[in-house]
Amino acid sequence: MEIRGNTRVFGILGHPVAHSLSPLLHNMAFENTGYPGVYIPLDVKETGPFLKKTLQNLNLGGLSVTIPHKIWAFRMADQSDALSKICGASNTLLFKEKGGKMQMEARNSDGPGAIQALRQVTSIRGKSVLICGYGGSARAIAAQLLISEKPSEIWITGRNPTRIKSFIRDLKKQFPRASIRSLDSGAAGLPGKAGKARTDVSASSKNRAGGVSRTGSSVSSRKTARKKDGPGGKSSERNLNIRSPDILIQTTPLGMTNQSASNRGSKKPEARPTGRSAKASDEDLPLNPALIQPSMTVFDIVYSPMNTPLLTLAKKRKCKIVYGYSMLLYQAVFQFRWFTGKEPPIQRWEKLLRNDLKRKNKS
Repeated sequence: MEIRGNTRVFGILGHPVAHSLSPLLHNMAFENTGYPGVYIPLDVKETGPFLKKTLQNLNLGGLSVTIPHKIWAFRMADQSDALSKICGASNTLLFKEKGGKMQMEARNSDGPGAIQALRQVTSIRGKSVLICGYGGSARAIAAQLLISEKPSEIWITGRNPTRIKSFIRDLKKQFPRASIRSLDSGAAGLPGKAGKARTDVSASSKNRAGGVSRTGSSVSSRKTARKKDGPGGKSSERNLNIRSPDILIQTTPLGMTNQSASNRGSKKPEARPTGRSAKASDEDLPLNPALIQPSMTVFDIVYSPMNTPLLTLAKKRKCKIVYGYSMLLYQAVFQFRWFTGKEPPIQRWEKLLRNDLKRKNKS
């Protein structure tokens, strides 16, 4: 790579950023496309008006923004896209001169990146979508679904009913006609529609379904009855009227290396497998395993390990799957297009990401 007087400077702003693959991806793309750019890590702890002024005077081409500065990026920007306004956060800053002054424009590529990853595997319009989680990624994905894809319904599940209620209320303000509802995290499926009930509930749900309300959400697992089936009191499920979502999107940290339900929030998390796949125990899943059925597309945005417990189970049940690194890939694709107006080498990027994750998962 040659750095000349006309080389434009880009980078990733956050803290920490040493682990980021973005410099590797973008610099590879600059070289591949012949664009005169260089992409560097900017590990910055403190933010404020001083940082905006500094960035505006550096004649930057653009920045990727990661935690913990996404909210700051949105608030400091002179203008922002629709998704950033809905989320109150941005992962991209573009710098454009206007009226003799450098302006910062905030955009969010997390939502478009997730949708593009899904589109590689399935269509979305008119389908039912279940989202696990209610954080920033879930908000960006849900909003982008409603902006561009028009799913028939969106369901939100998680462990905190108050946060779910707030999450849905915020989305409904922006999309008042959208069908957005909550689902109990122990439910074995969505409430059935006429002619669409499912009767193939897996026996693996016996410890998670059966009317145990874990979130107090509007739709609980009470629609699933239990009965004794012989000596020893073994339980089986008798489905009354439920169905599977068409698409499941998992946005919580569950399944991430060193993250499980039993140690979330602990200062010293228990070690868990870091290999290419992890055994799918109920503890590592954000929902009732009976909900996972062959007709579904399952997307886990966690990318390390590549084969999370949820994706391992989904593979076993013959679902279509979307790896977490795909969202990482396509959000960077959108950023590169915004930065340069050019198309990055997507296949080379994907190979690089897969090889890097496989290497890390083996270590």
